[in-house]
Amino acid sequence: MKNGGFFKSNWAYIIWFCLYFSFAVCTVYLFTSDILISFLITALIYGACVGLALSPAGEVIVRLMEGAKPIQTQDDKDYLLPIFEEVYEEAKKLTPSINQDIQLYITDSMSVNAFAVGRKTVAVTRGAVYAFSADELNGILGHELGHIVNGDTKALLMSLVGNGFFSIIIFVLRIVMNIIQTISNALSGKNVVILAFAFVAFLSRLLIDVAIFLFLFIGDVILALNSRYSEYLADEYSYLIGFGEDLKSALYVISKISMPRKATLTERLKASHPYTTARIERLENMLTQSA
Repeated sequence: MKNGGFFKSNWAYIIWFCLYFSFAVCTVYLFTSDILISFLITALIYGACVGLALSPAGEVIVRLMEGAKPIQTQDDKDYLLPIFEEVYEEAKKLTPSINQDIQLYITDSMSVNAFAVGRKTVAVTRGAVYAFSADELNGILGHELGHIVNGDTKALLMSLVGNGFFSIIIFVLRIVMNIIQTISNALSGKNVVILAFAFVAFLSRLLIDVAIFLFLFIGDVILALNSRYSEYLADEYSYLIGFGEDLKSALYVISKISMPRKATLTERLKASHPYTTARIERLENMLTQSA
């Protein structure tokens, strides 16, 4: 049975990455006045950044940032590794092309969470180990392997590179606009032409700030929509490899320990995960149909 796949699961990341790239090319063009050179410079920088992000070194860096470390104590090895291997073996049966060297890591965080990074990292928090039963961890780990199989982890790293590159470009643009506005303000009392130039510089900076805000807001909303869709597909993957009931049980635990509060419209639009109850309902429908 086919589940997601990179393009199906990450269509918005791909579109947004192209938009970031196009914006970067246009920005570099402001300094080079040559579209081909601008494209080559942007492609070179982007390629180097994406290559680093998707490399083993990039994966190690993210693990360090998240505090994910190899499982060290014998008790943790005896408990967690058989659980992980059981799920991993089922994933290999459904998806023979899955990376054959995925490792399980753990963080000392007491938050109830698990995540996947790059191509061969799955991590659980200490809080998740304590909160979930062994069967429930099966479902959670199946979900995280689904993210790796569908390429969600690679798309996320590419998006982070795009965000970082975009931030650098905006930083440079704002410095240039600040310099122009400072010079214009200093000379604005000299004559009407310079005063008009100062006003144009101020208006240009205002328009750029508004455009950046809208661009980033729309991007966050689209990527959040894609992320929520990817969560559903990862849930489905866990179900397909035989751990749907286990994941459903784990989601009920998450629902019980969550601190409910009324989210604002902006928070709902930017939410990276669907409502837990919606995920449970979807899983229950799949389980009912297969019964």
